[in-house]
Formats: sequence, structure tokens, C-alpha cells
Amino acid sequence: MSEKPKLISTAVLPSTGASANINLPGDGNTLIAHANAVNMKSVYIPVVQTSGVALPTRRTVNEDYYSLFVIGDELFTGGHFMVPKECALTESIAPELKAKYAKLDMGAITAIKTFPAIFASRNHQYCRAGENQDAYLGFVDEVVVQDNGIKVCFHLLYAISQRRLNELACELSIDSASAFNEFDRTHWTIKQINLIEKLRKADVINTLF
Repeated sequence: MSEKPKLISTAVLPSTGASANINLPGDGNTLIAHANAVNMKSVYIPVVQTSGVALPTRRTVNEDYYSLFVIGDELFTGGHFMVPKECALTESIAPELKAKYAKLDMGAITAIKTFPAIFASRNHQYCRAGENQDAYLGFVDEVVVQDNGIKVCFHLLYAISQRRLNELACELSIDSASAFNEFDRTHWTIKQINLIEKLRKADVINTLF
């Protein structure tokens, strides 16, 4: 199996510390995207409408953080999934990030929706994903706290070999030991690390995001 990601949809991001002109169809539709001190960028990503047509939708991205979702045997085909409340931002998260985001108020959810995210199911074996097991790079579209758990709606961009992500655990600030890592248990956490930069340097994704 190739370690290269499978593109689900595309977006264009300037490299870190640079600005880029993003040209869109039509007259006068050029976006100037700037990378500021907090790595906030505006990008256009295709979003499939109910008609089946993919239209460019502008999104603000904060590359200083990312969400990691590891959800049982989830296939991420239904547009949303549930996170048990006891597994949401309760472990493998820095105390200051837990204090800031775990309350899941409007401000926290708004910020979380700007973070890139990895969506993964549990490893098929401890510390080892299945041969054809994929995780996904994408975004959180909405978070709803319900009686039966936390509903997370999402948008996928790339499928990525989960074996490769296991290999990059240290670089991605994913807790790991010789026989166990974060991909082995259901949970949601937030990491203060530039996921996009790390994946680019590891040749997992390219500059098309």
C-alpha cells in the first residue's frame, strides 16, 4: 500500500510565514491569504452541497493546534460521529489546553473548528495499524454536546496511512510507549503543534493541503 495520502478534496495554503494569491473562478475573486504570528490563514476548500456539486467555501485555519480523534471502529462515512463525554478532552492533553477548550462553550467550539484534525479508528493491534487502515486529515464542522455524548460533524480532505501516523507519533506529540500509544484507545485530544508543517516535512502531504 502506498504511504501517500489519497486526496478527498483540495485546498490551497501558503507555506508558513508566506502569503499567497488564491485565484477562484469568476471576476474579482482573488483571496490574499496571510500567515500571521499565530498561523491563522484563510483558505478555500471544496464542500459538497446537497445537489452533489462541490463549491469553494472559505475557512479560517489555525495551524498552531490540531485535534486528534481516535474513535473505536469508526469509518467516518456518515458525516458525524459520537465521542463519549468521558473521553473528550480529558486525557493526553496539556492542562492549559484542557482548561481552555474542555468546557466546549461557544468560544472553545469556534476555535476548535479552525484547527486541522486527524480522524482515526483504533489501531488493529497495539501500536500497529492494519495494513490498509487509513486515518483522515480534515476539519471539525460542528460540535454539539448531547445527553448521549458529544456529536462531532466533520469534513475530510485526505486519507492517510495510519501506519505512517504511528511511525510519526513522536513528531506529532502523540503519547506512545513500546507497546501502546494514543491510537490504541478511544479519545479526543488537542495538541499544540503545527500538524500541517510536520506532515509536509515527513512527505505525507504536499502544499495543496
